[in-house]
Amino acid sequence: CTSHLALLKASNMGWARRAWALVADPDGQGLISQALNNATVETSAEEIAPVDDGILNTDTGDAAEEDHFDDAQIAMAVVIVVFLAVAAEPLLIRYRLTFIPTSVIWVAIGACSMALLAQYGQDKSSVLNPEIFFFLMIPPIIFNAGYTTEHSFFFGNFRAISGMAFLGTLISTGVIGGFLYAFCSWGYIPLDLRASTAFMFGALLSSTDPVGVLSVLKGKSFKNMDKNIKTVIIGESVLNDAVAITLYKTFSSADFIAGAPGVAHHNQLSRGFILAVARFVYCTMLSLIMGVTFGLGTSAVSYKINMLRKHPKIELLVTFFAAYLCYCVSEITQASGMLSVFTCGLVLSHYHQYNVSFPARVASKELSELTSSIAEVVIYLYLGMTVTRSLYKDEILFYNTRMIVATLALLYVSRGVAVSIVALLVNASGEAEDHLTWRSLALLWFSAVRGAIPFALAVQIPGHNRGILVTTTLAIVVFTTIFNGGLTPPLARLLGLVKDKNRLSTSKSKVVLNEEAHALWVDIDTVLSRYFGGERAVHAHEVSDLGKQPPVAHAVHIRRNSKSADIAHEEEGVFVK
Repeated sequence: CTSHLALLKASNMGWARRAWALVADPDGQGLISQALNNATVETSAEEIAPVDDGILNTDTGDAAEEDHFDDAQIAMAVVIVVFLAVAAEPLLIRYRLTFIPTSVIWVAIGACSMALLAQYGQDKSSVLNPEIFFFLMIPPIIFNAGYTTEHSFFFGNFRAISGMAFLGTLISTGVIGGFLYAFCSWGYIPLDLRASTAFMFGALLSSTDPVGVLSVLKGKSFKNMDKNIKTVIIGESVLNDAVAITLYKTFSSADFIAGAPGVAHHNQLSRGFILAVARFVYCTMLSLIMGVTFGLGTSAVSYKINMLRKHPKIELLVTFFAAYLCYCVSEITQASGMLSVFTCGLVLSHYHQYNVSFPARVASKELSELTSSIAEVVIYLYLGMTVTRSLYKDEILFYNTRMIVATLALLYVSRGVAVSIVALLVNASGEAEDHLTWRSLALLWFSAVRGAIPFALAVQIPGHNRGILVTTTLAIVVFTTIFNGGLTPPLARLLGLVKDKNRLSTSKSKVVLNEEAHALWVDIDTVLSRYFGGERAVHAHEVSDLGKQPPVAHAVHIRRNSKSADIAHEEEGVFVK
């Protein structure tokens, strides 16, 4: 009877047909043959069916519905948290709390969000993949910095910017890495730290993160700040990223690690030094070439193809796709994507933005600001969540107070040494009006804020000391954001670098070149404008169109231009009749 019932189940018949089979075929001979046939068909179907390699490996039914419900809750929580973070800035302005950096509020919101998740048993999290920082969050921030930078102030202070970015970063890396390795060797810090790891750590901490600097200097308290020192701080934070990442990769290479621990291996150490110089030159030059090439190529397309002006959406896509493609190609070729996309933004703002239609020009500025702001918010929210997560009992993430205090002290000392040496060289080689004053140097020393980029680099450090180095970096990021970022506005006012809002700003860009060099650049720019457009090309077209207008219209145009020129000179305090 049991075997008969099993054959009935194997026959894949309905219940009515099974009941009839019990009566018509009591011996079960027909069911045996039918069951064998069904088994043969199922076996052949399994052999023919393709193997599921994970493409269709998804939950279905109740499990899928439950996962969908959980994802909807997470998406809703993310939207609410980001909205609260974005709304923090107008609330600070409304209640006159502009002395508090917005980034501090973002970190606090992220920390509170993680604490709430822990209450509901969702406290397990892993360190975010650093590639998400470098390919999704960082590019819009750096591109916006280059796209909105005033060229006259950037190139007028280029000596100070390049000096702090290149020489200053090298000095800071040597001081932090050298003394940190010495402290660990002497036993002051109970940590088994190799020389290569110490210099890797010094390199990532020597870079003043552009995300942290921009989040502080974009506040309302700095709107009336002297643009020269403001441009130096922002420009240094962007350019020294190429130096810091190049040094980081060099110290992590096998050649340098092999020569670093032993003092007797002079040949290997010299070889590592030569490799570092070669990689630095390659990275810097290739990054600049990439940025200029993509910027000029995009400008040529927007200038030569007039039909694009009828399609602002396509102009926006061309602008941002070219910038992001420049970043990706630079990373593929082992160049600095941040330096490339910053250079590309400078070139696009000089040529491309004058070639596109007016709606596309306005939309590109606003969209660049929007994507940059959202990226900054997400980065600091995650840093706050990581701070809360690191406070839990964990086998990897734990804090070493002595390590944090020693590193923080070395951070300020190395910054002071770098600023002093660069200032001596800049003031000795420039004109009196281009000298860096002690007020500017004091603000330049204190405003060095660390942010997401050092944290993302620290996560990639190999070895058993990775947890201590990550938490030390996280502690320094939070401390400099709160302490340095919070006290930078009152320090700038105390030093007299922030003008009264009721007075007109009298900041003027410094002259970077002499008259002959400036005339040469004007000639080169005029030639380039014939192929890539820009402000000079627009002005040339306006002048050519005036020749076709009646005399009355020509006189009206000249009168309007003279009035706008008088207003511009009057704002600068020099009235020209």
